[in-house]
Amino acid sequence: MTLTERDVLNSDQKNQLAITREALSTARHLPGWMYTSEDIYALEIERIFMKSWLCIGRVEEYENPGDYHALRIAGEPILVCRNQNGELNAFNNLCLHRGVEVAQGQGNAGEFMCPYHGWLYGLDGKLVGAPFTKEVEGYDFKNCRLSQIKIDTWGGYVFINFDHECQSLADYLDEDEVREFAAFLQPESTRTSDKFVFELPCNWKFVPENLMDMYHVGVIHGSSFGAHFPVNNFKYNLREHGYNAKYESFTMAPEGVTLFDTMPWLKGKVDQFFACTTWVRPTMNIFGRHDLIQPWVALPLGPQSTQITIYTQLPNEFFDTPGFKEKNQVYADFIRLVAEEDRGMMESLQNAANSRAFSPGPTVKLERAIHHLLNYWLDSLFEEDPKAAAQRRADGAKALDEMTKSAAAS
Repeated sequence: MTLTERDVLNSDQKNQLAITREALSTARHLPGWMYTSEDIYALEIERIFMKSWLCIGRVEEYENPGDYHALRIAGEPILVCRNQNGELNAFNNLCLHRGVEVAQGQGNAGEFMCPYHGWLYGLDGKLVGAPFTKEVEGYDFKNCRLSQIKIDTWGGYVFINFDHECQSLADYLDEDEVREFAAFLQPESTRTSDKFVFELPCNWKFVPENLMDMYHVGVIHGSSFGAHFPVNNFKYNLREHGYNAKYESFTMAPEGVTLFDTMPWLKGKVDQFFACTTWVRPTMNIFGRHDLIQPWVALPLGPQSTQITIYTQLPNEFFDTPGFKEKNQVYADFIRLVAEEDRGMMESLQNAANSRAFSPGPTVKLERAIHHLLNYWLDSLFEEDPKAAAQRRADGAKALDEMTKSAAAS
């Protein structure tokens, strides 16, 4: 059953959300309680995170049979591992006896043993041993295995989906033309050179909103990559749920100077100021430059706590270049600087959401993608408004066409 606004919201709250539903020029941002409410958060887990394809890593993290990672996604313990046949599997990380997690951390293993009572599982999730159970009747030990979670890959990224009836990952991505847009970046031809994981005391929605916010780049990031970022010409291409864009920016290195080279497959096609971005709902923002790919993935830890993972990906051939370790460290330090610039703002956004005095302000033209995103949240949680979504895309297409014609005329 689809919950409606009538089921969970009072009349005042419904009126507040109705303003966000308006056209960009008259809309307001979401009210603070959308980022603090335990009830809204529980609905987000059920309506968004239990129904969406979620990026949880890169295939190079599971190169060999037995490579595994135990992690929690939206509060659910999961286990991802590569079996002896080279297949990548995802399981609920819950022993079939009492539900204790059978694996912890990350590493390589030939089997997984529950630390509580010693039940043993193979890399295919099959139960291979259960001490002191010979006298148990009516329990089919021979056919027991950890319950599976749907898993798939695209571009070297690993995705899971808790919904066994979900659409394919390919169809999911194609709704927003992610595969078509990002194909030229060839993420499958890159490897992770740096992985930065940290926690933020803010609601998870603030992360993709902030990463779509071109309004703040010249202010917060003016001394880092925002020194060359002509926001006036930023062209939002709104899709079914999200957006993509190609624009100008420094690469993600000090003073915008690459320490490597243009990715081989982009040579002759882009210049040093090339940048692009696309969003994989609900919480993955992919950023591309001429020399690297840098996705951000946000996963909720609670209504006001989020884990962020930033991957820096470089072409395979870059790893063998002279001085790679030192150059890569410069890139790693720089993305941490940028993340720190954003950290303070996202914490402040959460503080505002908790304030009795907070009143959401207007959405402006540089927040076109955010306005589309805010309404995606509402469509996902409550009743969809296809007419409003179509109008947003039409307005976005018109604005994009006008900017293109204006640029051509000048």
